[in-house]
Amino acid sequence: MKTSSKDRSLTWLSNQYKRGNISFSHKLQRPIGQWSPRMKSLLIHSLLAGFPVNPIYVVEENNVIYTLDGSQRTSTCIAYINNEFALSKNTPNITLSLKADGESTLKEFVIAGKKFKKLDTEVQEALMSSGLEFCTLSNYTDDEVREMFRRQNSGKPLNGKLLRIVHESDAFSDAVYALASHPFMNKIVTRMQRKNGTDRDLIIQTLMLIESTQEQEFLSFRSRDIDLFVADRSDKIAEDTFHSLKDAMDALDSAFESVKIPVTSIPMILYCAYRVKKEEKPFAELVDIVNKFLADYDTNEEYKQFVSSGTSGAENVKGRFDYWKGLIQAV
Repeated sequence: MKTSSKDRSLTWLSNQYKRGNISFSHKLQRPIGQWSPRMKSLLIHSLLAGFPVNPIYVVEENNVIYTLDGSQRTSTCIAYINNEFALSKNTPNITLSLKADGESTLKEFVIAGKKFKKLDTEVQEALMSSGLEFCTLSNYTDDEVREMFRRQNSGKPLNGKLLRIVHESDAFSDAVYALASHPFMNKIVTRMQRKNGTDRDLIIQTLMLIESTQEQEFLSFRSRDIDLFVADRSDKIAEDTFHSLKDAMDALDSAFESVKIPVTSIPMILYCAYRVKKEEKPFAELVDIVNKFLADYDTNEEYKQFVSSGTSGAENVKGRFDYWKGLIQAV
Protein backbone atom coordinates (compact mmCIF):
# COMPACT_ATOMS: atom_id res chain seq x y z
CA MET A 1 0.00 0.00 0.00
CA LYS A 2 1.21 3.49 -0.85
CA THR A 3 0.07 6.90 0.37
CA SER A 4 0.44 10.38 -1.05
CA SER A 5 -0.62 13.62 0.58
CA LYS A 6 -1.64 16.92 -0.96
CA ASP A 7 -3.27 20.08 0.37
CA ARG A 8 -6.56 20.81 -1.34
CA SER A 9 -8.36 24.14 -1.13
CA LEU A 10 -12.05 24.37 -0.31
CA THR A 11 -12.52 25.79 -3.80
CA TRP A 12 -11.15 22.53 -5.23
CA LEU A 13 -13.27 20.53 -2.79
CA SER A 14 -16.46 22.35 -3.77
CA ASN A 15 -15.78 21.93 -7.48
CA GLN A 16 -15.06 18.21 -7.16
CA TYR A 17 -18.24 17.66 -5.16
CA LYS A 18 -20.37 19.51 -7.73
CA ARG A 19 -18.94 17.25 -10.43
CA GLY A 20 -19.88 14.15 -8.46
CA ASN A 21 -16.26 13.20 -7.86
CA ILE A 22 -16.51 12.94 -4.05
CA SER A 23 -18.59 10.32 -2.22
CA PHE A 24 -19.27 9.76 1.48
CA SER A 25 -20.78 6.29 1.00
CA HIS A 26 -17.75 4.12 1.75
CA LYS A 27 -18.78 1.23 3.98
CA LEU A 28 -16.12 2.01 6.61
CA GLN A 29 -17.56 5.45 7.30
CA ARG A 30 -20.49 6.55 9.40
CA PRO A 31 -23.27 8.41 7.57
CA ILE A 32 -22.59 12.13 7.34
CA GLY A 33 -24.48 14.65 9.44
CA GLN A 34 -23.26 13.35 12.81
CA TRP A 35 -21.67 16.55 14.10
CA SER A 36 -23.33 19.08 16.37
CA PRO A 37 -23.56 22.78 15.33
CA ARG A 38 -20.72 23.58 17.73
CA MET A 39 -18.39 20.97 16.19
CA LYS A 40 -19.15 22.19 12.67
CA SER A 41 -18.59 25.81 13.68
CA LEU A 42 -15.26 25.03 15.33
CA LEU A 43 -14.05 23.34 12.13
CA ILE A 44 -14.82 26.40 10.01
CA HIS A 45 -13.24 28.64 12.63
CA SER A 46 -10.14 26.41 12.72
CA LEU A 47 -9.68 26.74 8.96
CA LEU A 48 -9.97 30.51 9.15
CA ALA A 49 -7.87 30.93 12.29
CA GLY A 50 -5.10 28.57 11.20
CA PHE A 51 -5.64 25.80 13.73
CA PRO A 52 -4.41 22.42 12.41
CA VAL A 53 -7.05 20.03 11.09
CA ASN A 54 -6.45 16.29 10.85
CA PRO A 55 -5.84 14.83 7.37
CA ILE A 56 -8.65 13.36 5.29
CA TYR A 57 -7.91 9.75 4.32
CA VAL A 58 -9.36 8.73 0.96
CA VAL A 59 -9.25 6.11 -1.76
CA GLU A 60 -9.99 6.73 -5.41
CA GLU A 61 -12.05 4.24 -7.37
CA ASN A 62 -13.35 4.77 -10.91
CA ASN A 63 -12.43 8.47 -10.70
CA VAL A 64 -14.50 8.92 -7.54
CA ILE A 65 -12.86 9.93 -4.25
CA TYR A 66 -14.24 8.03 -1.24
CA THR A 67 -13.51 9.34 2.24
CA LEU A 68 -12.29 6.64 4.63
CA ASP A 69 -11.63 8.90 7.60
CA GLY A 70 -12.84 12.49 7.50
CA SER A 71 -16.35 12.35 6.07
CA GLN A 72 -17.71 14.65 8.78
CA ARG A 73 -14.98 17.24 8.19
CA THR A 74 -15.28 17.14 4.41
CA SER A 75 -19.08 17.17 4.30
CA THR A 76 -19.21 20.00 6.87
CA CYS A 77 -17.05 22.20 4.66
CA ILE A 78 -19.21 21.48 1.62
CA ALA A 79 -22.44 22.08 3.53
CA TYR A 80 -21.19 25.42 4.87
CA ILE A 81 -20.06 26.64 1.47
CA ASN A 82 -23.54 25.73 0.19
CA ASN A 83 -25.16 27.83 2.96
CA GLU A 84 -26.78 24.83 4.62
CA PHE A 85 -26.09 26.05 8.15
CA ALA A 86 -25.00 29.12 10.09
CA LEU A 87 -22.10 29.18 12.53
CA SER A 88 -22.91 29.01 16.23
CA LYS A 89 -23.55 32.33 17.91
CA ASN A 90 -20.58 31.84 20.24
CA THR A 91 -18.07 31.24 17.44
CA PRO A 92 -15.03 33.47 18.13
CA ASN A 93 -14.05 36.32 15.84
CA ILE A 94 -11.17 35.75 13.43
CA THR A 95 -8.34 38.06 12.44
CA LEU A 96 -7.00 38.18 8.89
CA SER A 97 -3.89 39.82 7.48
CA LEU A 98 -4.96 42.02 4.57
CA LYS A 99 -2.81 43.92 2.10
CA ALA A 100 -3.62 47.49 1.18
CA ASP A 101 -1.34 49.87 -0.71
CA GLY A 102 1.48 47.37 -0.44
CA GLU A 103 1.25 47.08 3.32
CA SER A 104 -0.22 44.35 5.51
CA THR A 105 -2.76 45.21 8.16
CA LEU A 106 -4.66 43.07 10.61
CA LYS A 107 -8.46 43.22 10.61
CA GLU A 108 -10.92 41.45 12.89
CA PHE A 109 -14.13 39.93 11.52
CA VAL A 110 -17.27 38.70 13.22
CA ILE A 111 -18.36 35.30 11.87
CA ALA A 112 -20.69 34.08 14.64
CA GLY A 113 -24.22 33.30 13.52
CA LYS A 114 -23.42 33.75 9.85
CA LYS A 115 -23.95 31.51 6.86
CA PHE A 116 -21.24 31.53 4.21
CA LYS A 117 -23.11 34.05 2.02
CA LYS A 118 -23.26 36.50 4.93
CA LEU A 119 -19.51 36.46 5.60
CA ASP A 120 -17.45 39.47 4.57
CA THR A 121 -15.92 39.05 1.14
CA GLU A 122 -12.42 38.87 2.59
CA VAL A 123 -13.48 36.06 4.92
CA GLN A 124 -15.18 34.14 2.11
CA GLU A 125 -12.02 34.34 0.03
CA ALA A 126 -9.84 33.26 2.96
CA LEU A 127 -12.03 30.26 3.67
CA MET A 128 -12.18 29.13 0.05
CA SER A 129 -8.41 29.31 -0.22
CA SER A 130 -7.84 27.45 3.06
CA GLY A 131 -6.78 23.87 2.70
CA LEU A 132 -7.40 20.35 3.94
CA GLU A 133 -4.73 17.69 3.66
CA PHE A 134 -5.95 14.77 1.56
CA CYS A 135 -4.01 11.55 2.07
CA THR A 136 -4.77 9.16 -0.80
CA LEU A 137 -4.21 5.41 -0.53
CA SER A 138 -3.14 3.50 -3.64
CA ASN A 139 -2.00 -0.02 -4.50
CA TYR A 140 -4.01 -1.28 -1.55
CA THR A 141 -5.94 -4.41 -0.73
CA ASP A 142 -9.27 -4.38 1.09
CA ASP A 143 -7.59 -5.94 4.11
CA GLU A 144 -5.00 -3.14 4.18
CA VAL A 145 -7.72 -0.50 4.05
CA ARG A 146 -9.53 -2.15 6.95
CA GLU A 147 -6.29 -2.38 8.93
CA MET A 148 -5.54 1.27 8.23
CA PHE A 149 -9.00 2.19 9.51
CA ARG A 150 -8.45 0.10 12.64
CA ARG A 151 -5.06 1.67 13.36
CA GLN A 152 -6.28 5.20 12.71
CA ASN A 153 -9.09 4.73 15.20
CA SER A 154 -7.43 2.47 17.75
CA GLY A 155 -6.47 5.44 19.91
CA LYS A 156 -9.81 7.21 19.55
CA PRO A 157 -13.02 6.57 21.47
CA LEU A 158 -14.58 4.29 18.86
CA ASN A 159 -16.54 1.52 20.50
CA GLY A 160 -16.82 -2.13 19.51
CA LYS A 161 -19.88 -1.39 17.38
CA LEU A 162 -17.88 0.88 15.09
CA LEU A 163 -14.75 -1.29 15.00
CA ARG A 164 -16.80 -4.44 14.33
CA ILE A 165 -16.88 -3.51 10.65
CA VAL A 166 -13.24 -4.50 10.15
CA HIS A 167 -14.28 -8.15 10.57
CA GLU A 168 -17.09 -8.00 8.00
CA SER A 169 -17.00 -9.06 4.38
CA ASP A 170 -17.44 -6.42 1.70
CA ALA A 171 -20.86 -7.74 0.66
CA PHE A 172 -22.15 -7.83 4.23
CA SER A 173 -20.78 -4.36 5.03
CA ASP A 174 -22.38 -2.91 1.92
CA ALA A 175 -25.75 -4.46 2.74
CA VAL A 176 -25.70 -3.36 6.39
CA TYR A 177 -24.59 0.15 5.41
CA ALA A 178 -27.47 0.47 2.95
CA LEU A 179 -30.05 -0.73 5.48
CA ALA A 180 -28.65 1.41 8.31
CA SER A 181 -28.93 4.41 5.97
CA HIS A 182 -32.58 3.66 5.15
CA PRO A 183 -34.93 6.66 5.68
CA PHE A 184 -36.93 4.73 8.29
CA MET A 185 -33.83 4.56 10.48
CA ASN A 186 -33.82 8.36 10.67
CA LYS A 187 -37.21 8.12 12.38
CA ILE A 188 -36.20 5.57 15.02
CA VAL A 189 -32.56 6.29 15.95
CA THR A 190 -31.01 9.44 17.38
CA ARG A 191 -27.98 11.28 16.11
CA MET A 192 -25.98 9.95 19.07
CA GLN A 193 -27.03 6.39 18.17
CA ARG A 194 -25.85 7.06 14.63
CA LYS A 195 -22.58 8.36 15.99
CA ASN A 196 -21.85 5.36 18.20
CA GLY A 197 -22.83 2.73 15.63
CA THR A 198 -26.08 1.61 17.22
CA ASP A 199 -27.88 1.92 13.88
CA ARG A 200 -25.61 -0.73 12.32
CA ASP A 201 -25.95 -3.04 15.31
CA LEU A 202 -29.75 -2.84 15.14
CA ILE A 203 -29.62 -4.06 11.54
CA ILE A 204 -27.22 -6.86 12.46
CA GLN A 205 -29.41 -7.86 15.42
CA THR A 206 -32.42 -8.02 13.10
CA LEU A 207 -30.47 -10.29 10.78
CA MET A 208 -29.58 -12.47 13.76
CA LEU A 209 -33.29 -12.89 14.48
CA ILE A 210 -34.05 -13.66 10.84
CA GLU A 211 -31.29 -16.26 10.69
CA SER A 212 -32.33 -17.96 13.93
CA THR A 213 -33.84 -21.43 13.60
CA GLN A 214 -34.81 -24.21 15.98
CA GLU A 215 -31.47 -25.85 15.24
CA GLN A 216 -29.37 -22.71 15.70
CA GLU A 217 -30.38 -19.55 17.53
CA PHE A 218 -28.59 -16.19 17.45
CA LEU A 219 -30.45 -14.66 20.35
CA SER A 220 -27.67 -13.12 22.41
CA PHE A 221 -27.00 -9.50 21.58
CA ARG A 222 -23.90 -9.27 23.72
CA SER A 223 -20.99 -7.72 21.85
CA ARG A 224 -18.97 -10.92 21.69
CA ASP A 225 -21.89 -12.89 20.27
CA ILE A 226 -22.60 -10.26 17.63
CA ASP A 227 -18.93 -10.44 16.64
CA LEU A 228 -19.17 -14.23 16.34
CA PHE A 229 -22.31 -13.97 14.20
CA VAL A 230 -20.64 -11.47 11.88
CA ALA A 231 -17.50 -13.59 11.58
CA ASP A 232 -19.17 -16.98 11.17
CA ARG A 233 -22.56 -16.35 9.61
CA SER A 234 -22.62 -13.07 7.67
CA ASP A 235 -21.37 -14.57 4.40
CA LYS A 236 -24.06 -17.26 4.54
CA ILE A 237 -27.00 -14.83 4.52
CA ALA A 238 -28.94 -15.02 1.27
CA GLU A 239 -28.98 -11.84 -0.81
CA ASP A 240 -32.76 -12.04 -0.93
CA THR A 241 -32.85 -11.60 2.85
CA PHE A 242 -31.38 -8.12 2.56
CA HIS A 243 -33.80 -7.21 -0.24
CA SER A 244 -36.78 -8.47 1.77
CA LEU A 245 -35.68 -6.55 4.86
CA LYS A 246 -35.42 -3.40 2.77
CA ASP A 247 -38.96 -3.99 1.47
CA ALA A 248 -40.15 -4.32 5.05
CA MET A 249 -38.42 -1.09 6.04
CA ASP A 250 -39.96 0.65 3.01
CA ALA A 251 -43.39 -0.42 4.24
CA LEU A 252 -42.66 0.78 7.79
CA ASP A 253 -41.41 4.11 6.47
CA SER A 254 -44.64 4.58 4.52
CA ALA A 255 -46.80 3.52 7.47
CA PHE A 256 -45.26 5.80 10.13
CA GLU A 257 -44.83 9.52 9.66
CA SER A 258 -43.02 9.61 12.98
CA VAL A 259 -42.58 6.99 15.65
CA LYS A 260 -40.61 6.51 18.86
CA ILE A 261 -39.64 2.89 19.50
CA PRO A 262 -37.62 1.70 22.52
CA VAL A 263 -34.25 0.65 21.12
CA THR A 264 -34.53 -2.85 22.61
CA SER A 265 -37.66 -3.47 20.54
CA ILE A 266 -36.44 -2.11 17.20
CA PRO A 267 -34.92 -5.42 15.96
CA MET A 268 -38.10 -7.25 16.97
CA ILE A 269 -40.33 -4.88 15.01
CA LEU A 270 -38.04 -4.95 11.99
CA TYR A 271 -38.09 -8.75 12.15
CA CYS A 272 -41.90 -8.83 12.34
CA ALA A 273 -42.16 -6.46 9.37
CA TYR A 274 -39.80 -8.74 7.46
CA ARG A 275 -41.91 -11.82 8.25
CA VAL A 276 -45.24 -10.15 7.44
CA LYS A 277 -43.97 -8.87 4.08
CA LYS A 278 -42.22 -12.16 3.30
CA GLU A 279 -45.39 -14.16 4.01
CA GLU A 280 -47.58 -11.59 2.20
CA LYS A 281 -49.78 -10.98 5.22
CA PRO A 282 -51.79 -7.74 5.70
CA PHE A 283 -49.19 -5.13 6.70
CA ALA A 284 -51.84 -2.78 8.12
CA GLU A 285 -52.51 -5.33 10.86
CA LEU A 286 -48.86 -5.22 11.93
CA VAL A 287 -49.03 -1.42 12.01
CA ASP A 288 -52.02 -1.66 14.37
CA ILE A 289 -50.09 -4.12 16.57
CA VAL A 290 -47.07 -1.80 16.75
CA ASN A 291 -49.24 1.24 17.58
CA LYS A 292 -51.04 -0.65 20.37
CA PHE A 293 -47.74 -1.98 21.74
CA LEU A 294 -46.26 1.52 21.89
CA ALA A 295 -49.41 3.00 23.46
CA ASP A 296 -49.45 0.33 26.20
CA TYR A 297 -45.67 0.06 26.63
CA ASP A 298 -45.38 1.72 30.05
CA THR A 299 -47.98 -0.59 31.61
CA ASN A 300 -47.02 -3.79 29.80
CA GLU A 301 -45.68 -5.75 32.76
CA GLU A 302 -45.45 -9.00 30.75
CA TYR A 303 -43.01 -7.38 28.33
CA LYS A 304 -41.15 -5.15 30.79
CA GLN A 305 -39.63 -8.17 32.53
CA PHE A 306 -37.47 -8.59 29.40
CA VAL A 307 -36.20 -4.98 29.30
CA SER A 308 -35.49 -4.22 32.94
CA SER A 309 -31.83 -5.36 33.07
CA GLY A 310 -29.40 -7.46 31.07
CA THR A 311 -31.35 -6.63 27.93
CA SER A 312 -28.65 -7.96 25.58
CA GLY A 313 -28.51 -11.39 27.24
CA ALA A 314 -29.97 -14.41 25.47
CA GLU A 315 -32.78 -14.96 27.98
CA ASN A 316 -34.18 -11.46 27.62
CA VAL A 317 -33.67 -11.30 23.86
CA LYS A 318 -35.51 -14.63 23.52
CA GLY A 319 -38.29 -13.34 25.76
CA ARG A 320 -38.84 -10.27 23.59
CA PHE A 321 -38.49 -12.32 20.42
CA ASP A 322 -41.09 -14.90 21.50
CA TYR A 323 -43.44 -12.13 22.63
CA TRP A 324 -43.37 -10.47 19.21
CA LYS A 325 -43.66 -13.75 17.33
CA GLY A 326 -46.79 -14.39 19.37
CA LEU A 327 -48.22 -11.01 18.43
CA ILE A 328 -47.93 -11.59 14.70
CA GLN A 329 -49.15 -15.20 14.65
CA ALA A 330 -52.72 -14.00 14.17
CA VAL A 331 -51.86 -11.60 11.32
